[in-house]
Amino acid sequence: GSAASGIDTSGWTTHHWLYFLRTIGPSLATEQITDLDDTFGLTSSGNSEIQCEWYQLSINSGYEKAYPAMRDFLMKVGRRKFLKPIYTQLAKTPDGKELALDIYGEARPGYHAVSVNTLDDILGYEQ
Repeated sequence: GSAASGIDTSGWTTHHWLYFLRTIGPSLATEQITDLDDTFGLTSSGNSEIQCEWYQLSINSGYEKAYPAMRDFLMKVGRRKFLKPIYTQLAKTPDGKELALDIYGEARPGYHAVSVNTLDDILGYEQ
C-alpha cells in the first residue's frame, strides 16, 4: 500500500524480485502498478524471469502500457516455461485471448514444436 520509492531494493537478486512480484497480489490498482513500473522499470527489464512474472501481473492488473514490451518478449523468447504462463493469463479473458491469438499467430512459426503443442491447446489455435 505504500509508494514504491519507499521500498529498498538495493542488493536484490532475481530471486528477491520474483518473490516480491509473486506475493504482492494477483492484481494491483492502476496507480500501484504504474508506480512500480515508474520506480523500477519492470516493463523494460532485461531479465526473462522477471519479465515473465511482471507481464502476468500486468495482464491481471490491466496494465496495457506493458503490452508492447510483452509482445516483443513473446516474439523473441522460445522457452515454454515463459510462454505458457503469459499466454495462459491472456487466454482468461476474451480481449486477452484475442491479443494472445494475434501475437501467437505471428510468433508461432518461431516456437519449438513442444511449445506449439502446449500453446495450441491453451489457445484453442487452429490453422
